[in-house]
Amino acid sequence: MNSIPYIEYTKLEGETINSDQWYYMSHLSNACASEGAHRTSAYAICLLSEGSLQLETDLFVQIAHAPAIFTIGPSTIRKFTDLGTTYDAKIFFFRKEIFLEGQADINYLDKFDFFEKTGQQVMPLDSNKFLQFKSYFDVIHQKSREASPNTSAIIQSLIYIVLNEIDDVHHSLKKEVPTSVDKKIHILSQFKTLLSENFLEERQISFYADKLHLTPKYFSTVIKEASDKTAGAWINEMLILESKVRLQNKERSIAQIAYDLDFSDPSHFGKFFKKHVGISPLEYRS
Repeated sequence: MNSIPYIEYTKLEGETINSDQWYYMSHLSNACASEGAHRTSAYAICLLSEGSLQLETDLFVQIAHAPAIFTIGPSTIRKFTDLGTTYDAKIFFFRKEIFLEGQADINYLDKFDFFEKTGQQVMPLDSNKFLQFKSYFDVIHQKSREASPNTSAIIQSLIYIVLNEIDDVHHSLKKEVPTSVDKKIHILSQFKTLLSENFLEERQISFYADKLHLTPKYFSTVIKEASDKTAGAWINEMLILESKVRLQNKERSIAQIAYDLDFSDPSHFGKFFKKHVGISPLEYRS
């Protein structure tokens, strides 16, 4: 599979920070909130101190109300939407490779499932926890502006603290979730997670029904009742979302993108895109 386009931190990254820098902190509005759907290759942690935001990760939509903290893993398609009110949020990015230098367990970050559990990235904070995280962010921001020999090591240590603090919040919230979660909503959530992982290779409803140990008929009924959309509509929506992200990479032709997305030919891709978006891929790109 060909590489996927990313927006690294901010469009001005090359002008504002060293390309070798493995961490970066900014106000969300200055970094990526103004972008459409996009990816980065970095982990992201955002502290929302004022107002509200809508966060979309793959096909999951969540509303974050301050004070809150939310996390996004690499490669996840994300989009931020303000809700018409003033908000203030700082976002911190870090790249895995350098962060894990000196760490014996190369899978250390995998234990923090709040990065990957789509639909569970937003965590509300009480006032004490918010002040605690704010102090960490303030120190990281201060240190990131320094050029001392130990700056990188200090920031690395602070990230370890922040990750474990978030994990404590995440586990405390999981205890508050009722065990009698609606079965249909649970199936829908599992389907969307599977879809974001498999849609490029698998677009048949029967594949997802089989993965969830359901008959295609029952699976289709549940998805329709839980979301008011068919499973096929969800598959198309994920494909359109991926198409929009890839079309941002103007180094690849529309024909190449069509084949990357496993369409039989560019014409088929163009008709599919226009049917669901209302304009052609070329018009969307321009």
